[in-house]
Amino acid sequence: MTIVRNRSGVYVELMAIAKERILPSTGRVLVPYQAEWGLPDATVDMANYDERFKETGIQVDEIELSAENGATVVGYRMTNGNAVAAKCEVIDSYRITARYPGTRGNDFKYSIRASLAEPTKKEIVVVDMKGIFETETYTFADADEMVSKLKKSLMVRGEKLGETAPADIADQALTGGVSGTAALAASDWTKFFNKTYGQNFDAVVVPSDDPAVQAAAKQWMADKRKNERKLATLVIGGDDATDDNIEAHNNRSRAMNARFVVNCSISGRHVNGKTYDSAQWAYWVAGLIAGTPANVSLTGVRVPLEEAKIDWGHSEILKGLAEGTLMAVRDGNEYVIESAINTLTTLAEGEREDFGKIRVSMTIDQVLNDIYGVGKKYKGKLDNDPDGRGIFIGAVLSYLDIRAKQKAIAQGYTFGEDPDRVSDFDFGFFKLYAKPLDAIEQFYIGWEVA
Repeated sequence: MTIVRNRSGVYVELMAIAKERILPSTGRVLVPYQAEWGLPDATVDMANYDERFKETGIQVDEIELSAENGATVVGYRMTNGNAVAAKCEVIDSYRITARYPGTRGNDFKYSIRASLAEPTKKEIVVVDMKGIFETETYTFADADEMVSKLKKSLMVRGEKLGETAPADIADQALTGGVSGTAALAASDWTKFFNKTYGQNFDAVVVPSDDPAVQAAAKQWMADKRKNERKLATLVIGGDDATDDNIEAHNNRSRAMNARFVVNCSISGRHVNGKTYDSAQWAYWVAGLIAGTPANVSLTGVRVPLEEAKIDWGHSEILKGLAEGTLMAVRDGNEYVIESAINTLTTLAEGEREDFGKIRVSMTIDQVLNDIYGVGKKYKGKLDNDPDGRGIFIGAVLSYLDIRAKQKAIAQGYTFGEDPDRVSDFDFGFFKLYAKPLDAIEQFYIGWEVA
């Protein structure tokens, strides 16, 4: 019975994953950011506008840039550890504390009064003086119920301190909120890397322009890929002061030289009217990568750029393409991605020229992540014999068939037991052959005039 259930489970899960992979919403982008609001030093999934509003109040540009192309944002608010939540405390009665630490909590106030709807009860009214969150009203009979009701609040939390019943109070402001957004140190990035090492995501932004931090991020990604078998794309950018210098961008590309690292050179005024440097535009690029199915090329995608900091000339574009720098170029009245490339330029053993394309690299990562993910879930549940291994092989082949029909990979794929390694004890060795499909980027037309 166990094998029958696993056979169905492996097959169904891989089929579901394969079919979902054509939907942008299945992609996940890990977004570290600094702000005065949000859960500190931890990841929070935000799959849509409502979830982003609850977590950030739609006040964090980096989050919104990452979400523009449909990906699920996995937010990580980075702090220096010094953030303190605003609060108000009534001795021997209760404490009202901002939901998150930071100066944003100083914008909240509350009142306690007789309930307008239930005269035998009281109500607490929580107000955001900036008007971003709507005013909240919770009716309660005693302090215990007030604390319980405030668990629903987007702004505050309550705590009972004693047996004195909450008394009426008018427009009491929360105070004492302290910022945690001072300049980040290398140790803060180390904490981020350690805390998110086991997370699942398709793309991640590291907005620091410090070469040492970028090098550490590359190593972190390489370790995740090798040790955890969790494959993703790292996106980096540069400093606003050098965003108009193609050599500064290319220096970053040369330092990375990896198919899993994309170097963003986009900078300038977004169509929302705000100007971002390339490190900030890297958030948009990472969201685009995570939110785009692997059967779709990013080349030629319209960039929501109203005016670039610099319109690259032909020679600069050629330099950028040669070094693996992602560029936005003017096409009439809009900007588009010139070529969806990563920073891979010098090929290592086992790498090919087409690995330098985001679409190809992304397809490899997605397929391996999907197969590894389901394989890990059924670890220890399939017998290590021809029947057990055959169940997994059959499910993967059906998955690959769907990916081929989606034009993510070419026909002619194979998957089976590794002919060079023996599956025995608790080891199962398999071999996958599949060619990711690239896209036509240059059209050369020869016209023989009759």
